[in-house]
Amino acid sequence: MTARSPSGRVATVVLAAWLVAPGCALLRRPGLHGVEPKTHQTVELAGPPPPGRRLPGWLPRAKIFWDGGMRYHLFDERTIAIRDGRPTLGLGERPLIDGRIGFKLQIDAAGFVSRGGAEDVPGDVELRRGYLTSSGVFRLPHPLQYNLEFGFLNRQFYLDSAWLMARDVPWVGSLKVGGLDAPIGFDNLTSSRDRIFMEVPAPVQAFVPATSIGLMARSVHHEGRGSWALGWFTVGQRRDVGDQSRALARVVGRTTWLLRDDGHVDGGSRWPELLHLGLAGSYTFSGTDSVHYQARPESFIAPIAVDTQSIPAHHAFVLGLEAAGRRGPLSFQGELLQAFVDQASSHFPGLYLSAAYLLTGEVRPYDRESAVFGQVIPLRPLSWRARTWGAAECAARWSWVDLDDGAIQGGRMHVLSAAFNWYWNRYVRWQTGYELAFVDRGPLDGRLHVFQVRFQLVL
Repeated sequence: MTARSPSGRVATVVLAAWLVAPGCALLRRPGLHGVEPKTHQTVELAGPPPPGRRLPGWLPRAKIFWDGGMRYHLFDERTIAIRDGRPTLGLGERPLIDGRIGFKLQIDAAGFVSRGGAEDVPGDVELRRGYLTSSGVFRLPHPLQYNLEFGFLNRQFYLDSAWLMARDVPWVGSLKVGGLDAPIGFDNLTSSRDRIFMEVPAPVQAFVPATSIGLMARSVHHEGRGSWALGWFTVGQRRDVGDQSRALARVVGRTTWLLRDDGHVDGGSRWPELLHLGLAGSYTFSGTDSVHYQARPESFIAPIAVDTQSIPAHHAFVLGLEAAGRRGPLSFQGELLQAFVDQASSHFPGLYLSAAYLLTGEVRPYDRESAVFGQVIPLRPLSWRARTWGAAECAARWSWVDLDDGAIQGGRMHVLSAAFNWYWNRYVRWQTGYELAFVDRGPLDGRLHVFQVRFQLVL
């Protein structure tokens, strides 16, 4: 079988996405006066047994239904009651397990133009993410939240996250264990479903660790205005972006504060109604006696542009400063990250600044628990019948990372980005972007123009 050309694969994927997505747009089609009807369809998995047959006592009653997503209940909560002075065991009315099943699909297509001596990069179409997800609550003596995301990333099976979390733990707040994102990097902690740009900026790619096995405590205070998180992490999975060091252990912490939190726009003030500041740090104990940083030109399909290779070192420290704000449909954010490597006596800085504007009037929500921006949901979801077109957003970003210091010649890179996002509803989004990367002395020396598009479906 002959391989298809990149242009043919682009056409095939775009055509398939356009055929599938209209059906997804109808999942939340508005009703009268723009109010979205709530569907609640239930399928009983285990109910009354047929005559003459009895179900095993250990089989839980269960149901699956649609309620803004695929939900499931397992009714097997055990209760103890005293009857006639004797304890009896029964089933409660609440489900023992209450959760949802989801799906995340992101398909990317990109084309490249090389200038200034940079090597030619062929265009391609790739499955960026294809995950099955499940999350919910175990109602044990102390309720436990759980989350599981697994599927394909970079053409390989990948366990993106798998954790358990207990809330209301004395002196701590919440306690989470499993495969986690370390609490550093504002854009890193934002879900890939909700990021304004398709990829995290170059300095976040270089210095922020990938999902790792760890234990993390987290709490919010002053009615959600402030937060802190502290965790211990060990070796995680390799992935296409992130600190490539094979760390024996990392201690990572973050604290944030809403310097301004008005909740509404004051027409007589030029200040944003929300202003976020944060400080984070990551101390790495290298298990291989080396650290390694690299970054791409903010495209999943692009090759590595700057790369330190392995630097002999036992320890490294990354300091992060972050700021974000919002004024109505306008939002902005930026981060300064700096890596310090001990034995090499080297330091590597990085910085990005970005701004986005929702042309259709939506306001990007702020998640107080995670202290990052959340999901944009269109005020008027796409509907051909109602002649509504969803939400539209334009954005711009500049990022810079410097992996040159002394004998380490990893290269420097500046990236200018422009993006346009079209949100059909809470499930479907189209993203288009253009990046211009200037690379000096890195593996991809020269200029690279990147043109890319993404189809995203998240249920």
